[in-house]
Amino acid sequence: MCLPQFCPSRDPYTSEFRLDLSPPALPGMVGPIRRFLRDLLHAMGLDPDSACLILSELVTNALVHGEGRPGVTLELVCGELHITVSDASGNPLQRQVRDDSRASGRGLDIVEALSDEWGVELIGSYGKAVWAVAKLGPPVMRVSPQPRESRSSRRDLAAGHSSASIEK
Repeated sequence: MCLPQFCPSRDPYTSEFRLDLSPPALPGMVGPIRRFLRDLLHAMGLDPDSACLILSELVTNALVHGEGRPGVTLELVCGELHITVSDASGNPLQRQVRDDSRASGRGLDIVEALSDEWGVELIGSYGKAVWAVAKLGPPVMRVSPQPRESRSSRRDLAAGHSSASIEK
């Protein structure tokens, strides 16, 4: 797959990129689509975490509850990622009653919590499109924990021994 060359736009109202994808309707496609977006945003110096989770939830919903091959549009405009996932089902979205004992059914709650706005649009008799907008910022710097000394080396140092001088 060839990727377009990414250059920051000088005009803040011009899209930095727009991608239209039509992945096969297979459950295994969620991961590759998410990784594609993660790698793309990371390469651009943007934090991919929320956007990737929103995308995963919307694509999963289209594959599980929708019909036909999903359509995925990703467009970055003025630091906001517009994510749209469409499918051929005209059935309205059904939000699950909150139940923490279930392993699924929280997707739209996650989308609502992570996106700045989201919604659903019917596409005539062709289905529906669920969309969300995520503001993107620079990646969050994660500090790696310092390696911890083993208990024996701390005990040895406290006793005045270096670990090199102790015979094992």
